Amino acid sequence: MKNIVSFCMPDNEKSCFACCPPIRPYGYEHIKYKNIIKRMLRENTLYFQPQKRPITGYSCWALGYVDKDFKQVGCLLHPAQNSSIDLRYLVDYGDKCHRELCPEAKIFSQLEYNTKKFWLRFADGLDSFSYSSRTINPLFKVFGLGKYVLEYIAKAEDWKDIEYAILKKDFPFLEFNIDLRIIAYPVKIMFKNGKTEISKQDIRQFLNIFNELINSQKYMEIPNTKYTHLLDMDKDFLNFLRLGFSLKKINPEYARNLKQKADEIILKMSKSFWF
Repeated sequence: MKNIVSFCMPDNEKSCFACCPPIRPYGYEHIKYKNIIKRMLRENTLYFQPQKRPITGYSCWALGYVDKDFKQVGCLLHPAQNSSIDLRYLVDYGDKCHRELCPEAKIFSQLEYNTKKFWLRFADGLDSFSYSSRTINPLFKVFGLGKYVLEYIAKAEDWKDIEYAILKKDFPFLEFNIDLRIIAYPVKIMFKNGKTEISKQDIRQFLNIFNELINSQKYMEIPNTKYTHLLDMDKDFLNFLRLGFSLKKINPEYARNLKQKADEIILKMSKSFWF
């Protein structure tokens, strides 16, 4: 694997264009329209003219192939394609083009080089369409575990080439058919506490205990609540509250209290004091 540049363009065989504008309906999956989009991309590339005009429909007129082999899909207005001149102001989603970066790409940028190589192997063989698909590319799911867990797993496997099926046997929580951001926090803290083997039953047991704790106290009715994701706390824990228990808003003091209780439960599990 050569010249890992970014999550969006990991190699010369593929790229990710899932975030390219415009804003699409929730759950939109471009892979269903692959043949139509391939034709559109070729036309965009062939007839590309950098002049200001709006975007219509579900795709941008400046989205095309950026390599001679028609493998990598990207922005034809990007400075990398125009001698370092940024032409993205020519579309009406220019601001979105400048700032857009998916959570997975942000996490990828924080990983060590060997860890990037380790995880990218599981996307080997995917073309740009499959790599850009949240239903096909496994990295979109697994990167929800966050930097610490991704680094831990890669190191535990000695960064070696391994099949994903075998990896899931070593780390069974990867098999959960949920948004893995929900369990990223307990998995991270268990690892930090020295629990090297985490079963699906461990996670289920913790979630059940914590659910009982949430149900026993009416956190949603406490005054002075704030949006959970904006609190100055561990982001994995905030995702745990927000996505796992629908606590979109919470009183900061009670959020800290919940974190303390969660940490106590996890410590007991990690040190085999579980009851």
